[in-house]
Amino acid sequence: MTVHADIAVTKLQHHVFYVTDLDRSKAFYTRLFDLQFSALNHPDSSAAMRLSKQEMHFFSFGFHHHDICLVKHHKLAMDNNSMLHFTLALREGAGFDAVRARASAMGLAVRDGRMLASAKPVVRAFRVQDPDRHWIEIIEERSR
Repeated sequence: MTVHADIAVTKLQHHVFYVTDLDRSKAFYTRLFDLQFSALNHPDSSAAMRLSKQEMHFFSFGFHHHDICLVKHHKLAMDNNSMLHFTLALREGAGFDAVRARASAMGLAVRDGRMLASAKPVVRAFRVQDPDRHWIEIIEERSR
């Protein structure tokens, strides 16, 4: 797999979350982060997925087979009034700016700062919501 230099994620390993519309979420995440689609369902869990009426779509930033997995559970009602979120740490500069520019171009409401005021200080941070109202926090970390 190819690592995309313009959006160089430094920390994320296998996040799985439920969505209401796989096609809509797939379009959202691939547009915002230039993710690569890596698999539909999973050979080890395909039978279980069919029995529970779930579908899984796996995506990669280019580091692992799948970094994000979107799951559609056809019987699950979504209720995201709680603070459901994940954080992506990006390398300094271009990656952070590229994601922020894409978020603005997509018409997303961009909120500056960390999700939690008590979180570790970073160079810059902002957050957006996906179509299912999951919060995505984007932080820029200093190079070590």
